[in-house]
Amino acid sequence: MNFDVAQQHLLGDGSDAMIAFMASQSVIIKKLGDTSAAKAKAVELGWLDPTTGKPSVLGVMVSDSCREYMFWQQRGRALPFENALPQLGRATFEGKYIAEIGAGMGANLMSLTTTDARLCGVEPVDTYVRLGDIFRIREGMQPIEMRAGGAEALPFAANELDLVLLVSAHQYFEVHVALEEIARVIKPGGELILIGGTLPDYIKEIGSKVIVGKSSPKAFLMTVANTLGYMALGRRVIPSRGGFSTSRPIYPTRAAMTRWMRAVGFEQVVSPDRIGFETCFYAKLSDD
Repeated sequence: MNFDVAQQHLLGDGSDAMIAFMASQSVIIKKLGDTSAAKAKAVELGWLDPTTGKPSVLGVMVSDSCREYMFWQQRGRALPFENALPQLGRATFEGKYIAEIGAGMGANLMSLTTTDARLCGVEPVDTYVRLGDIFRIREGMQPIEMRAGGAEALPFAANELDLVLLVSAHQYFEVHVALEEIARVIKPGGELILIGGTLPDYIKEIGSKVIVGKSSPKAFLMTVANTLGYMALGRRVIPSRGGFSTSRPIYPTRAAMTRWMRAVGFEQVVSPDRIGFETCFYAKLSDD
């Protein structure tokens, strides 16, 4: 991607329309108005396939980032889960060294810049990071530290962090390895906030869409099979497609996640609780 050109179209004249149009490639947005100019420019930039009109691989990343930025604006620049549970108030994050794993373009970290926390994002896809930098320029914000890496090999020293945050990300990880790594980099007594789907919720939400023809039954069955296989065998029984970990998510149950966290030294501060269709796990690392 030519990021100078991308910045021009995401910051300059007509950028509001471009951001809304690209966001609409991954979420329904009402009252978009005339999108012909934005569509033509997106095709020219290689963000849309000129034949099908669908997002290219690059376009998907732009769309994801534009969508997250718009959602961030619409919720008043707050965290998506802020104050949904008592443990998710801003006081939990104040004054801590926080890393978000799977940070994407960094919208959650942008919300936390109004605390006195030290912030760092971990994201393996450089395009998401650089798109996030563009949106932070758009907002007049200072850069946020972002490090390349994944949950299975975190770019931090042992006992370095006060809090690790994961939001709708753990389903793409090798969860056992990731939890061991998280336990390594968190200080004794440090905190883990993990928010994501679980198997019963996935079956209820996506299964209902399969029934009415709004979701793929094949993808649904593969995800259920992979989740059950991972809980039983510690691995996905159907491998990732094309090397992309996001192609084969898993949604372990609350009991499995709690058990795996405990195995590496985390104890739940409160019982896992629901946030919409997801579950919040709030745990602290043992001092022992």
